[in-house]
Formats: sequence, structure tokens, C-alpha cells
Amino acid sequence: MSAAEDHEDWTEKYRPTRMGEMEGNDSQLRLIGQWLDRWAKGHVPDKRGMMLSGPPGVGKTTLAKAVAKERGWSIIELNASEERNAAAIRRAATRGSQHISLAAFSEGNSEAMKTIVLLDEVDHLSGSFAKLSEDRIDKVLSPEEEERATIKGDSGGKAELLNLLKLAEQPVIMTCNDPMRLWGSGRQWRRNRDRVMALAENVQFKRVGKLHMRRIAHRVLDGEGLSMDPEAVEALIENNPGDLRALIRDLQAAAAIGGQHIAKDDVQALAEVAERDSQIDVFRALREVYSAENGRHANRLLMNSDKDPDEMLAWFAWNNQSVFEDQELAGISQAMVLADRALATKFTNRAYRSWYWGSSLPSQAAVAANQANPGTSPFLTYPGFLRRGGEAWRTSGVVESLAEQAGTSKAAVREDLWPNLLAVHDETLGGKPEDFSLALQLGLSGEDHLSLHGIPKSRREAKKILAAFDESLPSDDWDEVPEPVQQTVEKTPEPSDEKSDDESTQFSLDSF
Repeated sequence: MSAAEDHEDWTEKYRPTRMGEMEGNDSQLRLIGQWLDRWAKGHVPDKRGMMLSGPPGVGKTTLAKAVAKERGWSIIELNASEERNAAAIRRAATRGSQHISLAAFSEGNSEAMKTIVLLDEVDHLSGSFAKLSEDRIDKVLSPEEEERATIKGDSGGKAELLNLLKLAEQPVIMTCNDPMRLWGSGRQWRRNRDRVMALAENVQFKRVGKLHMRRIAHRVLDGEGLSMDPEAVEALIENNPGDLRALIRDLQAAAAIGGQHIAKDDVQALAEVAERDSQIDVFRALREVYSAENGRHANRLLMNSDKDPDEMLAWFAWNNQSVFEDQELAGISQAMVLADRALATKFTNRAYRSWYWGSSLPSQAAVAANQANPGTSPFLTYPGFLRRGGEAWRTSGVVESLAEQAGTSKAAVREDLWPNLLAVHDETLGGKPEDFSLALQLGLSGEDHLSLHGIPKSRREAKKILAAFDESLPSDDWDEVPEPVQQTVEKTPEPSDEKSDDESTQFSLDSF
């Protein structure tokens, strides 16, 4: 049967079955191997869990399955497609992690035989870390109550994850693409992170390099009895960011085109398929920018990051405080100001090059300045001011309402308009909860007005404000509230030959 006719999934066919077949992330593999050796010797490590975090396709799930097969251990697997609430995790994982496998018991080698508990994609667990009552969980687990008692979605899943890590007598391996998604975006994210990291080791997997991808490509080609021009191999991996799973799939697709010998022309048609998202996560981008040898390298890293220049400028402004001394901060402040001004031009004209300068200037400044602790990895944190005002109860209705009225996306409102509205309504800057003028002009409700001021509806003062807001509404229909701009129109000055910025048709915050 030819390669083109063989429809077997090569990613499964060539999935490594032992750690020695894994490519890349050598130091990470050694650390995990040492952790597993302690389990094999009957010693329960201080941290009973191991969280493998990193982008898709670098071998996180493959590693967990490979070590289980190599050591002859059993495996309990829960993935994102399965029910993973408190009761489901306790039934399948927590209980299973406290008992040896039947195979180990029958073979009389219970100390060396282990059961790996694999929780795949834990960052897709929804909800908070709030714990469900034991009575509620027991009812779901009880055979008599199982049909009547249910727990919806992932309720209590994160809390049961902590419980599993505390009680497990077997190794627990978790895979995670984005740890920040697991911690959550609320004010408790640091506490959530620390609670998990006190019980589990975080091992960051990186995308593999071209050398490792070449090895994988030739291993697959040899296994299939195929040949491939060296130029074709290079063309296939050139735009691959280090996703081994995607590489093998591309090889299978190229074999379907080229047959027994794959030429460079055969992979040309796959160029668009091979050009995958090669963005770098923000923490890695910043860390590499701060340690870059020259400005060109730093700017390339920043342009390939997973944040746009607006957000990256905020990340620099926040983390520069801990990376540089006061004297260095003063020296690079001018570049930061210029970058901010460059980005502001996108609101008044079509200067798309502002994005280039918004990225280039802060990265050049970071390379030019001397770090406070050279030779050490900088301690990077999430900018606290980017989280403020992002609570679900605060933004749920306001952003959607503003997006509809402005005729734009919710993302645009959240990024461009929302921070300014919060500033206008900040009491420390002169905002008054009793002033409803802006809310009325924007067509917002009383609850939306409370959200802008950061006042939950459960507070006593909220009821008084809502009552006053209702009294301020006109007696006619809400949609007929006259717009203040129409009431205060003044005589238009004589037109001039020069076109002012105000005449631009580009959407801006001022025009809104």
C-alpha cells in the first residue's frame, strides 16, 4: 500500500513510547525523570503533582503516556472533552490515585508499580476554586442518588484538583497550554497560583528547534520507507514554530502528494498549511527581549509576541520597574513616552506604522539599559492595572451595550473605550455616582452606571443610586432621549483651506 493510500494517523503511529524517543526539552525531561524515580522507589515527593505547561504539539501529553508505557505503569486519563466537575474527578482520579492497580497487586510488586493520573488541558477547567459541599459530592457518587443528583459543568473541579494533589498516593501529571487561564483573571489569581504551585511542580515545555524537527522527520521517513530531498525537508520545517504534531501531519500530507520520493515542489503546495501561528507568549518574549544582544533581535521577538504593541507597552512599563534601577528608568523613559505617542496616532489617522514604532522603541530601550541584576533571569509579573475593571460583574452588560451603540466589536470597546470611561467615573479623579449625565447620553441603564463606578448592586448605597437614576429618566420612551450634541449646536465657522484633524473620518475616542 502506498503512502498516499495509507490513511493511518502518523501522529499516533509514531508517538514515542519511552522518554528516550522524545526530542527537545532535555533538562525538563531529566527533572520529570527524577521525580518519577522517587515515586518508583516508594517515596512520595513533597509535590505530588507535575504540571507540564507550554504550547500545543511539543509533547506534553505524549510524555505522560510514554513514561507509563515504558515503566509498565497504569494510567488514568481525563481530558477536556470529558466531564470534569468535583464528583467526576473524585470518582476517576482522586479515588484512583489512592489505590494500586490490579496488575500491580496480582504481580506482587505493588511498591514499584504505580498508576499515573493524567489530567489533560487543566487550563480548560472552568469556574472558580470554590469548594462544593461534601454532601453534594457524596450524593452524586452514591449509587442510590446518582440518577437524581447531578453537578453541572466543571463545578468544583478546580477545588477537587487541589484535593487530589493533597491526597494522591500516585503521581499526578497535568498538562496545560496557558497557566494564567487556570489561575483565572480575578483578584485571587495569585492566591490560586500559589495554592496549586505549593502542591505541584511547574515544568515549562518549549517549542523544539529545527535540529530536533529534522530528527523526527527522518525517523518518520525511515519508518515509512520514503525518501525526501534535503531542500524539501528544510522547506517543510522552515515556517513550523516547533510543533512536532503538525510536522508529522505535514509529512503525511506531502507523502500523499509525492509518493515514495518527496521533492521540494511537493511541499510548495503545503506552504500555507505549514505557516502556523509562531507567536511567542508574553512572558517568554519579555524575558528574551531583556536578555537580547542587540536591538534587531529584541524587536523581532517583540513583533512575534502574542500581544499587540499597546499591551506590550503596558507590560514593559510595569516590569521595567523591577528589572532596572531608577537611573536606568529615567534614561529609557523618553523612548517609552515616544512609543506611547506613536500608538496614539492610530486613533486620529491611518498611520499603521505607529505599531512598528510602538514595538521598536520599548524593545530598543530594554536592550540599551543595564539591568539591576545582570546575569539573572528577570522576575516578570502580570501588570496589575490591566486587571482592574475587568471583573465579570462589572463588564458583562456595559461593554455589550456600548459595542452595539458604537457599531463596533466588544473587544474594541474593552480595549479602547472602557479604560477611559473607568477613569472618568473614578471618584478619586472627580467622578460622582450621583452624576448620571454620561450614562444617559450613552443610553446605559442604572446597573451599567453602577458598574462604571465599581459599585456592586448588593451594596446599600446602590439601591439609593438606582432609585435616583430612575427618577432622572424622562417620562417619554428611553430611545427618545435627545442627544446633547444636537441641543448645543453653534454656528459653524467659515471653512478654511487646511483640513483639521477633527474633520477626519477615522473613528476616535473624542468623536465618540
